[in-house]
Amino acid sequence: MKKILVIKHDKIGDFVLTWPALYLLRKAMPEATIDVFVAPVVKSFAEACPYVDNTIIDSKDDADIAEQITKQNYDAVIVLLSEFRIYKILSKSNIPYKLVPKHNWYQYLYKHRASNEYLNSEGCWRGACMLVEHFLTHHGYAIPKLPDRFWDMSDRKEYWQQHYQKLTNEKLIFIHPGTGGSSGCVPVEKLVQLMINVDKLTQSPCHFILTFNGSELELAKEIQTLLANTSIKISLAKPLDRLIDFSESLVAADMFIAGSTGPLHIAGLHNVPTVGFYAGRRSTPHIRWGTLSEPSKRFAYTPPVGKRTGRNMALINFDQVSNEITDFLNKQS
Repeated sequence: MKKILVIKHDKIGDFVLTWPALYLLRKAMPEATIDVFVAPVVKSFAEACPYVDNTIIDSKDDADIAEQITKQNYDAVIVLLSEFRIYKILSKSNIPYKLVPKHNWYQYLYKHRASNEYLNSEGCWRGACMLVEHFLTHHGYAIPKLPDRFWDMSDRKEYWQQHYQKLTNEKLIFIHPGTGGSSGCVPVEKLVQLMINVDKLTQSPCHFILTFNGSELELAKEIQTLLANTSIKISLAKPLDRLIDFSESLVAADMFIAGSTGPLHIAGLHNVPTVGFYAGRRSTPHIRWGTLSEPSKRFAYTPPVGKRTGRNMALINFDQVSNEITDFLNKQS
């Protein structure tokens, strides 16, 4: 096995959660070439992944994609996002070993299948790892131990702290007030009160950085205005030209707070402490969509489970949130 293709062509947050699986491949097979098939929005992010050699972009031109894949003479393909469309593309290739997850009827069109049903107590990133672990075991490779941090940007941390104008002994706390849509928005007044409480209870000076995307700028400005007459230090994030620059810059954070899973997952790659607000559902999204930060650095909060309550973020006990995260911050050097 010298050349492997991994297929995961969906959102940025979903691709982030494949990094543990890609790490396992790279660590177990350091001499192999590992390519990924990704959506256009993920291109720069995939190229920055330390476990990836090359990318193939989903142009939606299936004939061209099939031709590109065939020319690469892959020894194996691991399909992390399985669709009938992908089966049709791969059926035109000469790849000897094709591994897919055991779901959907077209799994039976493949010779090699494996379960990616992770436990209810595990994050959904485990599903991709299960497929890769099956692949490695099948081919006689030992399964490596996962690291505490998947993206080591420690040599760039000081640079990004200077970018965000962090002062000595200051806690740089990023807050992303928007939401990707899977949860309800945290009310502005609740975020404002949370920031006031954290600033008051945290022993070190706090500098809050509001991050935003597109139309979320107005929301960030509203929060800044509401805190204008306080002593709280708050800044709007300086615009960065590329997503990959923003993603790298999160290494500067002492904590990242959001209700949007995409930015939370990116922060988790750096093992930054994350505070996530998730919908209250029986499917436990706060566990399924937990970040890749180590467990002691993950904080997840939900309103009561229910159709009427599950998306009402105002029902979260924000006093409890304030106390728990400031207690954590006060214990950090």
